[in-house]
Amino acid sequence: MSFADYVARISALTERCDGELELRAPAKEKEIRKLEALPVVVPKELAAAWRITDGTRGTLFAVPRYLTGYEFLSVSEAIAARAGFERRAPRYAGYEEKRPRDPRIASGWYQPGWLPFAAFGGSTLVLLVDASPTARGRVGQIIAFTHDPDAITYVAPSFAEFLVASLEGVEAQPEELLGA
Repeated sequence: MSFADYVARISALTERCDGELELRAPAKEKEIRKLEALPVVVPKELAAAWRITDGTRGTLFAVPRYLTGYEFLSVSEAIAARAGFERRAPRYAGYEEKRPRDPRIASGWYQPGWLPFAAFGGSTLVLLVDASPTARGRVGQIIAFTHDPDAITYVAPSFAEFLVASLEGVEAQPEELLGA
C-alpha cells in the first residue's frame, strides 16, 4: 500500500467520523537531506510520505489493539524529537524495563538509530523507525515508546507493513480514533 493510498483511506474515514485531519504542505528537499545526514536509516517509504505531507494535525496512525491515534510529525519535529531523546538519554544510562523487551529491539532507553515519526500527547507515546535493532530484528522495523512507565515495544517489521496494520487498527475503531 502506498502512503498516498493510505492517506486517502484515512482521510475518507476521518470525514465519515466528523473528525479533523489537516495535511501540511510537502516537506522541502533540504529538510529531507537533514534527516538523511543523521546516523539513522530513513526508509524510502517514510521519506516518500514526508514528500506528500510534512506532518499532520489530527490522527493519521494507530497501533493495532490500542485506542490511541498518532499525529504524523513534520521532518523538523522528528529531528527535534530525536534530539530530545538523545539529550535525555544520559539520565537513563543502564535503563532496563521491568518486563523483558522484545528480542528484536536493542536494550536501553535510547539508541542512536531511532527516528521518531509520529507522536501522541506531547510525545508521551512515540512511534519510531529502528535502525539499531538486535540481530533478531530488522533495520527499519517500527517500534513504540510509551512514557510512564517507560517501555519500548515492537510494532511492525517495516514502515510499509506498519501502514497496513495501522489501517486495520483504524478501520476497526474509526469513531474512537478519528471522531470529533
